[in-house]
Amino acid sequence: MQTKNIAIATRHARLRPSRQRGVNMISLLLALVVGAFIVAVAYDQYISSARKARVDAAKAEIVDMIAGAQTIYGTTNQYAAVTTAIVVQSSVVPKRLRIEGTNTAQNRYNAPITFAPATITSANDSLAFGYGGVRREDCQDLVLGVDPMTRRITIGGTEVKAADGTVDIAALANACDANANSDFVMTIGRGQ
Repeated sequence: MQTKNIAIATRHARLRPSRQRGVNMISLLLALVVGAFIVAVAYDQYISSARKARVDAAKAEIVDMIAGAQTIYGTTNQYAAVTTAIVVQSSVVPKRLRIEGTNTAQNRYNAPITFAPATITSANDSLAFGYGGVRREDCQDLVLGVDPMTRRITIGGTEVKAADGTVDIAALANACDANANSDFVMTIGRGQ
């Protein structure tokens, strides 16, 4: 009888460490799952804040260039004579965006910045400001951020804001979603 009790006790003693190993393995897996969740949330927050910073910087860049162009050319109604080279030379485009040794510039998306005379109600009463390469995920926020300073906006050839109108949200969503990178043409001038 005593031998039987010793055999049972030995069997139970052998089972205990494997139960502990199972509990340790479950604890380890649970810790890994929680850690992965925390990393995923932190990464999502980082990506979101980086995108917001990029959009805010692009918006500020556009607003500054629009204000500069309106101040220099709009108050004297000189839109008809404006070219990209003239705007770049006049420092409406910040020096950090100028391409060294040229009269051209690139925006923060590494796409060209352009300026040309445009017409809304009478010949050359406005200026077409091209801003290319905008990322799909930045597109809508950027358009809505600069909308108050513009008279008309097209994205990739699609008009999303008619002359002196409001932004067509459905057209904006479709135009922004059409390509990975979009080219904007914002028409600015007197009358907004």
